[in-house]
Amino acid sequence: MMRNALYCCDNPIDGATNMSLLDIFLDKVTEADLNNLISTCVPESPTIDYKRDTYGNSEGDKREFLADVSSFANTIGGDIVIGIDEAGGLPTAVKPLTGDIDAEVRRLESIALSGIEPRLTNLRIRSVPVAGGHAIIVRVPRSFVPPHRVIAQNSNRFYARAGTKKYEPNVEQLRHLFTDAPHVLERIRSFQADRLVKITVGETPTPLGPLGKVVLHVIPLPSFADGRMADIVSQLAKGGHVPCPLDEVGFSSNYAVNLDGYLSYSVGPPGARLAYAQFFRNGAIEGVGELRSDDNVNSCFITRDLTNLIMSRVRLYLDVLRAYDLGLPVYIFLSLCNATRVVYRYADASGVGCHDSRPLSREIVSVPEIYIDDFNVDVIDVMRPAFTTLWNAVGFLSCNRYDDLARWKSSNPYALTW
Repeated sequence: MMRNALYCCDNPIDGATNMSLLDIFLDKVTEADLNNLISTCVPESPTIDYKRDTYGNSEGDKREFLADVSSFANTIGGDIVIGIDEAGGLPTAVKPLTGDIDAEVRRLESIALSGIEPRLTNLRIRSVPVAGGHAIIVRVPRSFVPPHRVIAQNSNRFYARAGTKKYEPNVEQLRHLFTDAPHVLERIRSFQADRLVKITVGETPTPLGPLGKVVLHVIPLPSFADGRMADIVSQLAKGGHVPCPLDEVGFSSNYAVNLDGYLSYSVGPPGARLAYAQFFRNGAIEGVGELRSDDNVNSCFITRDLTNLIMSRVRLYLDVLRAYDLGLPVYIFLSLCNATRVVYRYADASGVGCHDSRPLSREIVSVPEIYIDDFNVDVIDVMRPAFTTLWNAVGFLSCNRYDDLARWKSSNPYALTW
């Protein structure tokens, strides 16, 4: 007799324990994906938990929800699937939730927002239409600022997850949670520093000249924490987002697959400044562009071109990472390579002529990284410290695109100005 697709088989199929919804973008999850969990008997695991009913309104129910969410965040992340019944950890049937599903999603979001410290800025909760109502998926990414504690009703408790159960970690386990995140950041910094050396000595995915270059790295921390390799090539082949080269001129681009992932590079007339963007398989995006040169010996940057270019590419690269669901937080690094003879060119008091600053006098200039925990961040605001540090390096107190109150001087961030 054929088994109804809504009911679980007697035993998990081979490999079912390694299956989950985490391989599917949350916005793409459908009823068919939920039924597939049941028909293939995907059991509860460190990354998935089934709930027949949503969490109640009592204080105990709210604390249970917060404990479940924080346990995933403090471990490796995962999905809480509300609206699927289970027996012995195996999903048995979709049990649709009825009523005002949008209000329920907002209620759960509000509980999580106020009941966990530090706040989980990248928690996502989405309803999925199913026959007879909806299911709810609470997607909890692994946190990289752990540990998170439940603070509702002054409970002040930490939770982690082992197998299919949550538990309260002991002192030694808490110490590990506190110290793990800085190690991941060091791996990111090492990757970025290694890339700067390679760029400086000419080991780039497409040939560039020997003069000054501006370099932008936008790196999602989750990839470096769990060693994941994003399948960016196949996604791009389906028409996915492509990071554009760090090219202020706007030449057309060519594209290529390489060992490191996916490359887009500018194509201009002979003698034109070249640029590229390398999308690494670990999720990092590297944009590199040649700076202008009047004599093929010295290079320079000016306020308008550099700030407009960097801000537009930061926005674009963040959108690319979001499209591939590569996670938060993200670190942004602004650097210059082959910078020994790079100067800053600025207008004189009359606004007609121009002057050059002192040269940077070092081959690699890298300003402190910028931390991003929201894809909708105000790029103008968050990039100000990086621009300030770069302008300090050439002898100026601040970047002149900002006023004394740290506000952008023009209402249009792409207006022409020195």
